[in-house]
Amino acid sequence: MTPRIPPRHQDEIAALYMQFRGGMVKFADRLLGSDRHMAHDLVQETFKAAALQWGTLRTRTERLQRAWLYRVLKNKVFDQWGAARRFVDSVSGQDMVTDLDTPRTAISNLLLQKCWKVIDSMPCAQRRVALMKWQGEWTNREIGAHLDIAPSTVRVHLRNARNTLVAELGDEVVFPSEWRDDDDPGEEAAG
Repeated sequence: MTPRIPPRHQDEIAALYMQFRGGMVKFADRLLGSDRHMAHDLVQETFKAAALQWGTLRTRTERLQRAWLYRVLKNKVFDQWGAARRFVDSVSGQDMVTDLDTPRTAISNLLLQKCWKVIDSMPCAQRRVALMKWQGEWTNREIGAHLDIAPSTVRVHLRNARNTLVAELGDEVVFPSEWRDDDDPGEEAAG
């Protein structure tokens, strides 16, 4: 049985949930390969873990709270991947490894490894911006504020990173439509 969240912390955890839920669901959904329901479930489990650690987590800065949440979520996704590939044969009791779409998973993993190698070889500023945007799901404005650069400079780094990936990997890498423009919705209107 999971312990209940102390009433004095419920509002704080609810506010944290409302602040980060959307980006975390998108992040998990991408890692899971478009399994929105599982993404929502894993985000819920991540916030349960946050509630259990709230005594410590609440003393951290917002940036460190976010980093903790995304790290725990990523670990839960990895656990889910492992669980999806394993099941216990009910007759023999033996662990059996299975994957219903092994070729697609293998190709996706190889492509992901290639992408990380290319990103790791990018110039420092370009690599940092790409990781913050594509892995951390930061907005252009957040990246700019954190790195003390203009959002337009962030967009240039993202375009260059995307062009580098396409040049190195060709048609193997496809960017979701929302990454093509690299503008955050409402960014121009807000500033």
